[in-house]
Amino acid sequence: MKTSLLKFSALLLAVLILSSRAYAQAVRTGRSVALAGSGALGMYGVQAAGWNPANLGLKANPSFSFSFLSFSAVFGNNAFTPKYISETFVEGDTLTRETIDDILSKMDANRLKLYTMLGLPVFGLSTKNFAFNIDAHVFADASIPRDVFEMAMTGPVKDTLYDLSTVEQNAIGYSTVSLSAAKSFRGIPHTTEFAAGVTFKYIIGGAYTELVHKEGSLQITDDKIHAQGLFKFINSKNIGDGVGLDLGAAGRLHWMDLYVGATLGNLIGSVTWGELDVGEVQFSRDDGLALDSVSKQDYWNNFLTQTDTTYGYEGSVTKALPRYLILSADLPYLHGKGDLFFTYYQGFNETPAQNTTPRLALGSEFRWLPFLPLRAGVAVGGIEGTEVAGGFGLSLIGYQLNVGASWQRGVLAGAQGFSIAVTNYFGPAFKRPAK
Repeated sequence: MKTSLLKFSALLLAVLILSSRAYAQAVRTGRSVALAGSGALGMYGVQAAGWNPANLGLKANPSFSFSFLSFSAVFGNNAFTPKYISETFVEGDTLTRETIDDILSKMDANRLKLYTMLGLPVFGLSTKNFAFNIDAHVFADASIPRDVFEMAMTGPVKDTLYDLSTVEQNAIGYSTVSLSAAKSFRGIPHTTEFAAGVTFKYIIGGAYTELVHKEGSLQITDDKIHAQGLFKFINSKNIGDGVGLDLGAAGRLHWMDLYVGATLGNLIGSVTWGELDVGEVQFSRDDGLALDSVSKQDYWNNFLTQTDTTYGYEGSVTKALPRYLILSADLPYLHGKGDLFFTYYQGFNETPAQNTTPRLALGSEFRWLPFLPLRAGVAVGGIEGTEVAGGFGLSLIGYQLNVGASWQRGVLAGAQGFSIAVTNYFGPAFKRPAK
């Protein structure tokens, strides 16, 4: 059996298109991606929302900032790297049983899981201690059973029962209109400055789909083909809505001139859809193979007894947004020319955009040349696993272009996931004030 790289890549691309997933904490920026998510205390102005709204009340916050025409995207899976695909699925080569077993062994939990995270800052404006943002998000994930891959590569094996019930698909898209505000306080012990902040969010649910019931199997015996399956999808018919609330605090300590912060994200946060449809697909077969009919199209059109129906869903569906805690720190160095960032991220619920595995991130921004800030970061844990990141900014008078890229569970062509973000930012460049 011959399998080409082109065919396999087409399969992966098709699943990625069917399986969007995004990061609900905040739209990732070129700066935050380059720092591997460590720079929560370096996100000011329009970029403070979601990371720490209290940053709007610190002295480093610009009096005005504006952003538009930006994007972030993440792609990944739990099994294959571009290097592995290019070396394994070669045009014209034959996959041996040993190679097939190696391919299947790469899949965690006996399934291939794919995800992509998309974020689009539509518009952002901040003035003094206030920020207004409109963002768009798309999240989801999908899983393909290992048995499906094995059948595709080897063909069905007689008397083997193939389980098709571990397939998954979730997708959600929404827009967020948010207003952030912060207030500074004096006289807080052990601090030279301190601020508290809040972000109020109105959420417009654009689309939602979820595979809520899945069962299926296939088995071939000497005289029959046994196949059965029942899959149900819930799909939104109209837009949904909801609200969200983030709280934050940040300050500058006397000790070591260290900045510290804390964020409770989506303390309140969910999207509700009230009008939905259920799509149901059911198939079965318990019969032999008519060899004299295999060349006839009508025979294959009716090979499975199949029904495909749609009906209204009774009730509503509410999807919680990821709830999380961010603890962050920033240690300026080289008299304000650099910052060392640290972030601890803890998710509180299992959602398509996060898990409850703690995440630690460390990064640095170096501004020896003020017009060309350089950034790098590393992280472990969370939904991303390991992450290595880097990027830069192009800083002109009143404008900054920030570009960041990162790799999850590997580096470059040996990574299973990839992130990229590009942000257009108008306003003063980030700089720590003198003590």
